Amino acid sequence: MTRDCPSPDRITDMERRWIIAARVFLLTLTYAVVRYTVFGSVPPSQLPVFLSNKAISVTALVVTGSSMVTNGSRRTALGAVGAALVLLHVVLSLIVLTPAYLGKLFDARGTLTAAGEWSMLAGAVAGLIMMRLASQPSDVLGSGSLVPGAGQWILALSALHVLALGYPSWIDPAHWPGHLPPISMLSFLAAVGFLIARRTGWRLP
Repeated sequence: MTRDCPSPDRITDMERRWIIAARVFLLTLTYAVVRYTVFGSVPPSQLPVFLSNKAISVTALVVTGSSMVTNGSRRTALGAVGAALVLLHVVLSLIVLTPAYLGKLFDARGTLTAAGEWSMLAGAVAGLIMMRLASQPSDVLGSGSLVPGAGQWILALSALHVLALGYPSWIDPAHWPGHLPPISMLSFLAAVGFLIARRTGWRLP
């Protein structure tokens, strides 16, 4: 016997948010493959971790940012999904944090450059705040958080994380593979956009 697919009204709010995250991930992964593999020099063998991690980072940012400009159960569900994706991004990033993968973040001695250290610090602190908020079941990323302005801190630190990670390449469009902007640049713009939306009180419909 085959199982019937759940009807739309039987899908939980959490499941809906995971479906949204999956769609964002697939869209971003497609962009990453086109930019870095089709037009760039990243081999297809790096799809499972290196390229997927780029898509996961963007998805985590979009989902987390969305949770900060909405209310109610959607906010809680998006915050939980965002926290899970942030954790996955951290784990995968530790795997590829080597000069062979991310040479621009390391100097000749094999240690992180100043920009690399600032990027890692900003990302680690943002992740720490995110995990702290995710442990609050009553209101993920809510105004009752023990961290004042936590949502804005996460977005600002995320923007700093990707700024330090990829800024030099942003001002050199002539060398963009396929003339496509770097994912770090798109992530920065998304973080700033969500930060502005949160500051101005804009909310998702």
